[in-house]
Amino acid sequence: MIRFQATYFDGQTSKAQAVVVGYDGQHLSLHSADGNIQLRYFLKECVITPASGHAPRIIKLPDNQQFESGDLNAVAALEVEAGGNRGMRAVHWLESHWKPVAGCLAGAMLCVWAFIVHAIPFLAEKAADAIPPEITRTVSHKTLSVLDKRFFEPSELSAEKKTDIQNLFQTIADALQVDFQYQLAFRRSPQIGPNAFALPAGIIVITDEIVELAANERELASILAHEIAHVEKRHGLRSMLQHAGVFFVVSVLAGDITSITSTAGTLPTILVESGYSRRFETEADEFAGRFLIGQGWGTQPLQDMLQRLAASHPDFPSLTWLSSHPDIQQRIENLRKLEHSHIP
Repeated sequence: MIRFQATYFDGQTSKAQAVVVGYDGQHLSLHSADGNIQLRYFLKECVITPASGHAPRIIKLPDNQQFESGDLNAVAALEVEAGGNRGMRAVHWLESHWKPVAGCLAGAMLCVWAFIVHAIPFLAEKAADAIPPEITRTVSHKTLSVLDKRFFEPSELSAEKKTDIQNLFQTIADALQVDFQYQLAFRRSPQIGPNAFALPAGIIVITDEIVELAANERELASILAHEIAHVEKRHGLRSMLQHAGVFFVVSVLAGDITSITSTAGTLPTILVESGYSRRFETEADEFAGRFLIGQGWGTQPLQDMLQRLAASHPDFPSLTWLSSHPDIQQRIENLRKLEHSHIP
């Protein structure tokens, strides 16, 4: 038996009358103290309006009659008996309990964070693997065209020097047993200085300035191996897909491969202004470090090159080859640890 106090309105006047409401498991009854109000209805004939904070609850009766009550627990129990407002009851419960709401909000934020940090990169990796070579070549050539217009000039290296670098690169590619058909593109760039860029199809752009910065063949080899890693692990495509957003990634996974060319214009900006993610740069450093160790050189050539590259960009610490990279000292320390782990 549910019993509680309420205020009754007859729907004809604005007069409010105090009543006692009772529920016997089937009928809802209203009784006033003076006996003037004696009403009885099946509960299914009544409408219990949804709760709104701590405001009095309203129950609508037939013939425009209604009553309201501040006994929220009693009306809530009546609402459960009637089986109504299931969804709104849940909403009201959340409104009345801030800790679960805060927990839900924190959970939602955690899910968003996890999706951005883990799901999007995972989906981008799968999407990059699904892109056919002809699309990858189109993206790479469009990117190189943009870079040539904005940053590069024709290389001034001698034909002999270019041949030496080509031979060095081929030696590295043979040792690594790479999967791509690589092409070296020599450029000069006073604007951005010593740099190297790996484009998705296997085009590796190398500037005259970085060739001049390398103290020896091993240092130059460390840079070339690093860029090969970006191609082999599809870092360029994956970065472009991650920047494009989840809906674009999903569309590529769903089969809309050709639309990848519509975002090719973002790759030059990613390479020059944003750079690869810390994770991608760490992977490329480790790839190059393992190659250098395998040659019996240790990781010192890449360590020295990193320090010299950092010193060559004192006014632009976030530019290109250093952009978004882990701290230089941290990268060097990682290379030292990698080398130490290979000591017999």
